[in-house]
This record gives sequence, structure tokens and C-alpha cells, in this order.
Amino acid sequence: MKYVVIISALLLSGLSFAQRDLTPGKRSDAFGKYDLRKLNNYGLQFQLGATGYMTKLKNQTVDVTDPTSAGFRGNYMHDPCGKTGVYGEIGMFHFPKKRSKLSLALKTVLVSYYDWGVGFKYFRGSETIHANFTDALGTVIGSDSRSYKFSQGNLYGRFSLHKNMYFKRHREQINFFLDHSLGLNVDYRLLTKSEDYTWYGVMTQDQQYTKPLQVQLHYGLGFGFRLKRGAYLIPGVRTPLLGFQNTVPAYNSSDKGSNEFGRPSIHWYSSRYWPVLIHVKYMFAFEKKPKKGCPPAEVNDQDKDTMQNQ
Repeated sequence: MKYVVIISALLLSGLSFAQRDLTPGKRSDAFGKYDLRKLNNYGLQFQLGATGYMTKLKNQTVDVTDPTSAGFRGNYMHDPCGKTGVYGEIGMFHFPKKRSKLSLALKTVLVSYYDWGVGFKYFRGSETIHANFTDALGTVIGSDSRSYKFSQGNLYGRFSLHKNMYFKRHREQINFFLDHSLGLNVDYRLLTKSEDYTWYGVMTQDQQYTKPLQVQLHYGLGFGFRLKRGAYLIPGVRTPLLGFQNTVPAYNSSDKGSNEFGRPSIHWYSSRYWPVLIHVKYMFAFEKKPKKGCPPAEVNDQDKDTMQNQ
């Protein structure tokens, strides 16, 4: 999972691009007839995708040379692993009606659009303890491994600001763009299933569990496709950069716990797990309803061209 995310981000970021906003009223020559619909500057967005955990690249081996208190002699290693889960979200997006003074001064679009949503994330992971048993001289006389699985279901709310970079080919705009986002999400864990450690105490003494409430500052990168005016399909990835949460020695503990301000990853068993979401987002702008009692006026070809360029 972690290698797929890293490679995808590098490939997407390595492409050349130019800046442009996502305003749904812009003209496009790629779809034949002109689309003269009146669109609102807001609409519906929903997304489906997979969840996973990135874990540390190298695991630490711990030596235990005094078996009198631990009941174990040898060395052991905690090996965390993220497994694939699912998530879904529904919400809305909004195009800013006006550009800010800072945006005008810098002569660039700072916020192409912003969106928000509520959804449910389902995460899965595990931790395996690899142990080598040694005699008093340090000679390995046996080995064993045991795995412990867990899963979590989080209800969450999210708000993000987006900046879009449109691609160009020989001065002609094409309907592909990079979608960068920065936002805040608040998660609350509703479902928890976690197997308990059942091995030597020395191997399990570092247990810590993140409490249900988590607040995270996240970053997202997507590769967008403009399907038609006001409709977009955006595959991408999202992961937290900073986190605000507490940990406790047992996942069902009522203690206040230890503060982990700034850590984007959660703690479970004796390891850390960094959440990542791979999604496909679909957005479409709502069409304006004609005012009652006012029939639509007929327009000529010149008027159509003028309307299309709005």
C-alpha cells in the first residue's frame, strides 16, 4: 500500500502543468455542441475508495538477556502491517463567487473551490511478533511468530480547500488537471475489533492505543478529468499531515491518556499506523431553475456565443 501511494504521487507531480480555476461556466470545444445550461456555483460531490495504513520501513529488534523477570530469553521484533479497507463520503462543493484581494494582487487563483462531506472509514491492520529463543550462550534454539489483527470504523466530517492546476498542450487547454487540497477532518471511532496479546509480557509492555476522537490536518492529491461543464471525475489520494489525539494503555480505557499533539499516525498495539485513503470523487454542479412566470427568451447565434464565454 505505501509503495503504491508514493509512486502514484511522484508520477502525478512530475507532469508539467499550468494554472486555471474550475469555474463551470468556461467554454470547452472538446464536446461538440455548446452547453448553454445555467449552472450554480455549487453542487454535489461523493466519493468511494480504499483505506490503508502505511507503517515503518524498518523494524527494531529487541534483545532480552535476563529471563528471570521476563520469562523469556532471546530477541523479538514487532512487525506492523496495514490491510485494505473501504470508505465512502457524500457532501457538497462550492466555487468562490469572488476572488480575494490577495488573489487579485498575486494575479493567480488561490482557491479553485472548497468542499465538505461526511462519511465512514473502515480500517484494518495487524501486528506480528517474531521471536527467537536463545540459550545462555546466545545460540538460537528456536523461533516463533504470532499475529494479532484489529479493525476500526470511523464516522467523520471533512472540510478542504482545493487548488487546481490545468494541463496545456501547445497553448490549447485540455480537460485534465491536478487537484491539490488541504483541509481538516474530525474522526470518531464507533467500531473497534482488536485481538489481545497472549504472549510473553516483555513483548507486550509497549502497548498504546489511540482514543476514539481524532482531529487531523490532511493533504490530498488528485488527477482530475472534466467530463463536461460542471461535471468532474477525480481519482486521488489523501493522508493526514498532523494529528491531535490521545493514547491510553488499553483501547477500552476511560483514562485521559497521553497527548500526541502533531503525530499524524495512530498508535495500536506496539506500533504506529499512518492512515491513507485512495479515492474516486465525482462532482457535478446543480443547474439553475428558471424563474416562475418568466418564459425563456429566444437567443440568436451571436447571443449564444456570448453566453457560452461567460
